[in-house]
Amino acid sequence: MKITGATNTTVILALILVFSCIPNAYAQAPLETQRKRALTRQADPNSTPDKVNPILQKVLDIAATTRQRTTETPQPVEISQPRTYSVRTADFYLRDGKLVFGKLITEDKNKITIEYLDGSKIIVATYSKRDMDPRTLQTKNISAGKYYQDLAEYFAGRIWDFDDDPDDFIQAIRCYEKAKQFITGTSKFDVERIQQINEKISRLQADRQIWEREVQSRAKLKELEFKAEFQTRFSELESKIDASTEKIDQSLQRLDKALADIQENHQQLEQNLPALEQDLRRQLNILADQIEANRRMLDPYYRRTRPYGYYGPGY
Repeated sequence: MKITGATNTTVILALILVFSCIPNAYAQAPLETQRKRALTRQADPNSTPDKVNPILQKVLDIAATTRQRTTETPQPVEISQPRTYSVRTADFYLRDGKLVFGKLITEDKNKITIEYLDGSKIIVATYSKRDMDPRTLQTKNISAGKYYQDLAEYFAGRIWDFDDDPDDFIQAIRCYEKAKQFITGTSKFDVERIQQINEKISRLQADRQIWEREVQSRAKLKELEFKAEFQTRFSELESKIDASTEKIDQSLQRLDKALADIQENHQQLEQNLPALEQDLRRQLNILADQIEANRRMLDPYYRRTRPYGYYGPGY
């Protein structure tokens, strides 16, 4: 760009000098005289050419040389460098010894937000810096294309375990597409990378179709297996129900017997209660007589009226 600018400046200056010198050169003779001289030179081949102004000749030579260099020298082509995108990752240990690592979303003096993987899910969590060991915190920048390509390979590796496989297929294809978006170069290497990613996406889509067929086949096999074992399982269930019913009947019989015993004991208690009360009264009267006799022996002059309701030992 600097050479082109200098060349253009030289040409402009040369043209300015040419246009400024031409009137001075031709001002030395009238226009009619110049025309006659030109006709005379054409008619007489032996005539000598007019002398050219040295300054004008020098300017013309410079302009011609500049044009020749401009034509021969190839102009440098400005190649735009592709913009590179990066992802910042972080890893650290919590104070309980748990390792946390993933994509760094935000960070300040109080907390840090991390996007990490948990099975087939991408979870965003915020951790207080009081809960982490700040000495173990490490951050680094990696290429965004490589980051999402690694994520895609992680999800692709989880397929065929029949545990969240639909989510794994979707996440893998999505991450491959995002990895393609961050490959902005036009070099042969970038073209090959995009082609490889497209091939991986095509294989995943083909695998998903095979997975769908296999899942349907697996469901049919499960259904056939259930139908084949239905009678056996039904017989086992009947046996379990009969055994449970028998246990319940035995428990009910024991409960009925216990209720009958309780009722019989209650009736016996009701029948024996008056006799028990009468016997208790008799024993109290005997005890009262004994106490009275002991007092007479100790004090022959003691006189005490029987309390109201005393019926004597013969009651």
